[in-house]
Amino acid sequence: MSLTTQKTKQIIDAAEAKSTAMGFPVSICVVDENGLMKGFLKMDGAWFTTNDIALGKAKAAAGTKSSTADSVERAGRPVFQYQLIHMGAIFAQGGEPIIEDGCCIGAVGVSGAPGGPLDEEIARAALAG
Repeated sequence: MSLTTQKTKQIIDAAEAKSTAMGFPVSICVVDENGLMKGFLKMDGAWFTTNDIALGKAKAAAGTKSSTADSVERAGRPVFQYQLIHMGAIFAQGGEPIIEDGCCIGAVGVSGAPGGPLDEEIARAALAG
């Protein structure tokens, strides 16, 4: 199994629709299971700083195969600090793994809403939609 271009577009479109409905311009990044970028969208009005943060959240979710919300409290541990420094992973709410048939095939990261719980809501909606 692998993350297809079509699935990548669907995730980005669903995240964009949810963030538009919520009124927040965000950056959305989809990575494959290795943390390599498959797709990216910076919505009009999203801050430039959200680009790298969305990518970092997606990398963190792909690397741990879990929601970044589940790893926030562990971000200070040495192994997580290594991933942060050397791989650009960001352990903050808004990164969700893409699970297909029980396997992690990638992840989505969202940044730009006013607060991690809202980024997380958009990322989860992207996978549900």
